[in-house]
Amino acid sequence: MHSVSKRKDPAALKHLTYQELDVLHSLRGFCAFYVVIFHAKYLVWSGGRQFLDVHPRSSWSVLDYILFGLDMLSSAGYEMVILFFVLSGFFIRYAQLRKHRKPLPFYINRVARIYPPYLFASVLAVCVLWCVATLVPAALSVSNGRELNITLNQAWYELQALNLHGIISTLGFMPIGKIYIGYNDVYWSLLPEAIFYLMVPLFLWQVRIYYIASVVLHIVGLVLSYEVGLNPFIDYFFTYNLYFAIGAFVYDIVIETRWLVSFQRVSGWILTVVVGILFVLLLVLAVLKLKPLSGIVAALLAVISISALLVGKVSRQNILMRALHKLGVFSFSLYLYHFPLLLLCYGGMVYLTGETIFYERYYWLAVPLVTIVAYVLYQVTERVSVNYFRKV
Repeated sequence: MHSVSKRKDPAALKHLTYQELDVLHSLRGFCAFYVVIFHAKYLVWSGGRQFLDVHPRSSWSVLDYILFGLDMLSSAGYEMVILFFVLSGFFIRYAQLRKHRKPLPFYINRVARIYPPYLFASVLAVCVLWCVATLVPAALSVSNGRELNITLNQAWYELQALNLHGIISTLGFMPIGKIYIGYNDVYWSLLPEAIFYLMVPLFLWQVRIYYIASVVLHIVGLVLSYEVGLNPFIDYFFTYNLYFAIGAFVYDIVIETRWLVSFQRVSGWILTVVVGILFVLLLVLAVLKLKPLSGIVAALLAVISISALLVGKVSRQNILMRALHKLGVFSFSLYLYHFPLLLLCYGGMVYLTGETIFYERYYWLAVPLVTIVAYVLYQVTERVSVNYFRKV
């Protein structure tokens, strides 16, 4: 993984090998699993203020504080998606430099990689929402004022009114009206990813200009206090593009400079302390919903994590690393499928208990169950499609 100190012709650079990059699947696995827990809390447990209303802190024991602290450790779901964006930029830059694809082959490759599992996930989400709405209508009752039920009710209404415009919106990774099809809320992140892929042949043609423009546009968005959600394309350039650019830039400095050699000299203890401080800061910013700041911290964590894994700061034979690596292999399927599967868990719990608000931590049971089912679905969907298109 030695690199050069001066910029050279891309063909002369010593790129990282797939074996060297394989360790980053562990980071993907961590992010995907974290997002599953984050969403499980929302769907299968009424935490936060609702929980505090029923269980006031004046009645807590030390154990209650510890358990609630563990609950709050998974509050940065949005920020883990930002980390995903950085990883995407890193891997796409690697792939394009290793084997440059012209626009049409590149687009075909991305479509073949993304759409089969995405379409299956959409059908799964529709089926789950239909089952919950028809078999467990209490799950959509808005009488308790729970935000989840109100949104589910809206999603069911929009699904029943589905038309050609809604289908086209779904194919473009956009909501039918206000809600994504089947109430699969994770789809919000697919459009920024798709726009990045759409622009890659243009962006990386003049990569230095792209990096500078990415920073400038992000700063403009901050200065204007741009409100995300007004327009998906403006959202991308003012908010999300920077994170993909950071990932691509990290790959450049890894292969063109002595970044990894220098990073290797950093003490493991210092690195651990820095990562710990940044993660705590990330959680605080996430809870306060200060996304412009939390996104930057998440990107910084991504850069440090990528670098640390590439230089072997964490052993690949570590049990946790091996488990996260296995999750990383099917992280895309886990990300796509977990939300409707969690919704199915929610519907089942309402059916069995007759309650729509849960203050027990049932999500601890739902998370491993959903992960296992998502792996099975990966085997029969994403893995099959990837293998097929590789042969074609």
